[in-house]
Amino acid sequence: MKYKHLALIIAMATSLPMMNIAQAEEAGVPPVADAVKTAANEAKVAEDGNELNMFRFSMQMDRMEFVKKSMNLSGDQEKKFMDQYYVFDALMKKANDKRIAIIADYAEHIDSITEAKAGELAKKSLAFRKQRATLLEQFYGKIAKATSKTIAARFLQVESIIQGAGDVAIGSKIPLMPK
Repeated sequence: MKYKHLALIIAMATSLPMMNIAQAEEAGVPPVADAVKTAANEAKVAEDGNELNMFRFSMQMDRMEFVKKSMNLSGDQEKKFMDQYYVFDALMKKANDKRIAIIADYAEHIDSITEAKAGELAKKSLAFRKQRATLLEQFYGKIAKATSKTIAARFLQVESIIQGAGDVAIGSKIPLMPK
């Protein structure tokens, strides 16, 4: 199958610390395009799940560092925020695992896509986006209650950067649905 590494690349991309170029340079992290290229190279090397899990864990640590730096909170505020964010992040990882499964399913069937399969994949993709929006809404409330509405709004901004850049990085690597 010509797209066999697609799901692996996307799996890695969903765990990358997504940020704009200026923020990446400031934080000393390569731009997203470089990170995706690195992920693609790692995908070719990663032959077992342990290597992928180690790579995702490493990228997750970079993401956490980016979030903490971007939130720029005092010690007490950061603790209260991170107590909520760790739960949010674990739930987002589960959601992203579903996204990876959708992409893997697409990659498996891309050469013989049917109307029914296209509809199924579209519905699953929309469900993923709804789940992500619901998580953001839920954790805006939880973070606002634990800290403040200003901090919760900043959380939404930081996640918007991360998720938006991730969507672009992932979307640019997935071939369009065949005719």
